[in-house]
Amino acid sequence: MIDLILAGLLTEPPALLILSQGLFSGQTSPYSDSAQGYRLRLPVEFQPAGAGSWSGPRLPTPTTIYVHTEPMSGSAAAFNVHFKKYKDDPLYTNVTAVNIRGGQGFRAEEVVRPGKSPDDLHRWFLFVYANERAYTVGMTGPLRAFQQGILPPVYGAVINSFEVLPR
Repeated sequence: MIDLILAGLLTEPPALLILSQGLFSGQTSPYSDSAQGYRLRLPVEFQPAGAGSWSGPRLPTPTTIYVHTEPMSGSAAAFNVHFKKYKDDPLYTNVTAVNIRGGQGFRAEEVVRPGKSPDDLHRWFLFVYANERAYTVGMTGPLRAFQQGILPPVYGAVINSFEVLPR
């Protein structure tokens, strides 16, 4: 049986409908881009929305996952520079190194600023450096879904599945 929780029916902002069981099935499908040199697993609830981009459920703010790649000579050295830069940046938190098969990486979360609404967009990032390329995986959704623990396990699994393919 699915439990429904209706939050804020008579208040502003608009009500948020959450399926406490079954919003995300836990099932994933593999995605591989041999031209850009990466592979990851995506929740089946996310559908392609363009090259390297997927749209998921609206909670009510849309959830998205995207991968941006760009050439970067000296990507191994760039990892150290960018990792320190993000650790020192007050706009990011939980900046931690992540084991990435085939490369080096770290994750970072956007800091929740005072006055941010629960329905405002919130972002997590995975930055990976390998094969003279930089990969940015962006994962977005409403702040409330992060705070309620809905998106962290989903996006954590995406982070843990990312790997760089040999070139």
